[in-house]
Amino acid sequence: MNRRNFLIHSTAAVATVSLHSTPLIADVAAEEARVTVLVVDTDRASVPIDKRIYGQFLEHINHSVEDGLFAEQIRGPGFEGPDFQTYWEPISQQGHVEIAELDFQNGRKSVRLRVDGGEAGIRQRRIFVEANTKYDGSFWVKKENGSPKLTLRILSSDGNVIASLPLAFTGTDWHELPFSFTSHLRDTQASIEIIATGHGALLIDFVSLMRSDVRHNGMLRPDLLDALRGLEPSFIRWPGGSFASTYKWKEAIGPYVSRGYHPNVYWGNYSGYAGFGTDEFLGLCRRLNCEPLIVLAAPTTKQEDLDYAMSWVHYLNDPSSTEWGRLRAQNGHPEPYNVRYFQIDNEPMNNGFTPESYAEIVNLYGNRLRTIVPNARIVACGQKRSSDMDWSEKVIDIAGQNFDILGCHNYEYEPDNFASGIDRIRGYLTKLCDYVRASGHPNIEIAVLEWSLQHTYDWRAGLHAAGSLILYEELSPGLTMTCPALLMRNTTDDPKWTSAIYHDHVSWFPGASYVVEKLFRQHFAPRYLASATGSVRDAANRTFFFDKISTRIPSGWLPDSVDAIATASDDNRRIVIKAVNYRDNRSTLLIRLQGKAAPERATAILHTINARLNAQASLESPDVIAPVSRPVTYAKDLTIDLDPYTVAVLEIRTT
Repeated sequence: MNRRNFLIHSTAAVATVSLHSTPLIADVAAEEARVTVLVVDTDRASVPIDKRIYGQFLEHINHSVEDGLFAEQIRGPGFEGPDFQTYWEPISQQGHVEIAELDFQNGRKSVRLRVDGGEAGIRQRRIFVEANTKYDGSFWVKKENGSPKLTLRILSSDGNVIASLPLAFTGTDWHELPFSFTSHLRDTQASIEIIATGHGALLIDFVSLMRSDVRHNGMLRPDLLDALRGLEPSFIRWPGGSFASTYKWKEAIGPYVSRGYHPNVYWGNYSGYAGFGTDEFLGLCRRLNCEPLIVLAAPTTKQEDLDYAMSWVHYLNDPSSTEWGRLRAQNGHPEPYNVRYFQIDNEPMNNGFTPESYAEIVNLYGNRLRTIVPNARIVACGQKRSSDMDWSEKVIDIAGQNFDILGCHNYEYEPDNFASGIDRIRGYLTKLCDYVRASGHPNIEIAVLEWSLQHTYDWRAGLHAAGSLILYEELSPGLTMTCPALLMRNTTDDPKWTSAIYHDHVSWFPGASYVVEKLFRQHFAPRYLASATGSVRDAANRTFFFDKISTRIPSGWLPDSVDAIATASDDNRRIVIKAVNYRDNRSTLLIRLQGKAAPERATAILHTINARLNAQASLESPDVIAPVSRPVTYAKDLTIDLDPYTVAVLEIRTT
């Protein structure tokens, strides 16, 4: 798409009305001055909007996966690092509990219980059990001497016994002891205890506990899976983020107990057992019917680093007759995953790369990827900040032949810039698209693979999400993929990074951006028709309308507060209008449908979300911010009144 055609899509083809150009423009009274006009010409040739604009990004950060989406209830199951001191309590009466330094599977620590007529054991609190629900799990045991006996107990928060299970074991080798029980009550603060009695010593390692049905159905927490399903992601980017740059994929496949332990050194140094790995992630994508985007670690140009990354690609896509395909089949997945999207590392500037040295990485890794997966869509890392055009331009010029998509990041870090940040992002994306079209690689796609309003999850984040998604739809097909960050996080963590889904170990609530993302995704329509921005008012409150990209606003004139876009289904029988009013003034959106495809008869449903700027949900009040829907009378000329700080979606269906 050349510069002229890009501007035709972004401006001339939009439904805004340029200055002094239409009978719709008129002087208006002061109390009616805040008006935006959206003219939807159904006869005008439309352009596609890529559904990949509605992607998601799952990073191992703030317990989004461990103690989050991954349904394992035991924290620190293998006692590695500081896990025993952090998550477990010793129990001792005429006994002794200690950490034993020895090799077990991929770990180096176990718990030793010694008893001499009393008891010794370990306890972990903050276990969630639901009434009339079956749980199962296991732990590993090795007898060292004597003949100690073992009991597993589940206790309620007030100390009553929910389950008490004697567990028999024989021999002196390591072996797994399975257990199961059904809870008769709901308790969010239950405890699990493993108790040795009698005489002797034994070793305990790798404790696991999950709901039985969940363990056998993907090991994903059902409520968080449903929350993610509500967003209908077209793709999910994984495993990071910064976490991806050091990710060891080989230690996150195979039996759960034998997987590696890598604390999350980027985000809090918390426990890092790789229970959720490649096969679990691909299972998640299949359940959500979305594409996976795998981020490959690419730390150097050394052959061993290149081979390590490419062996992951082979594991994902090779037939089961090959070395890596056989390993995947042994892990329960004989059919290739046929992954098509691969990103070459993440934010390499954080790891000391210059654009030139990173471009060398892209040329090396991208060339190998094209050999292994000829139909791959390869993502290179673009700029991290909107002001850093130099990074993206050099990567395009030096390595553009070896990637297909330039994945940029853009956060707005000041919550009060929830509206003004949209124009900043529009400006840099427009410049970047222009650079690509004029470069030697004009078919490179632009993506924004991390974005959001940071440092708040109140309604400002929702307004920013609405404006961002309207912008991304408007810039398609020059812009093809986006995914916000963060997707989910534990409420006990430092809330610096904004998220869509907030959870504890029991339930969750939506951040403001989640509510908007879900509403917009539910009403996605793949053809762009028109877009509009707010009016411009002079000191006398006379109102005119301007072109979003090209208009120069005269000194002393003020832009009003509404962004809007009209899209349609492929058959034009469904028209969707999305709008956002960023300000504390009431605004009016005037909609005119014209052209042969404008329906004579239709039904219209208006969905609105309105809240105070500082409104935010919580675990106790998860529905503070929620859409309200109502039918409206259809006509080709429609008026929508937008209260302050309102997001609206109008869906028109031909009858």
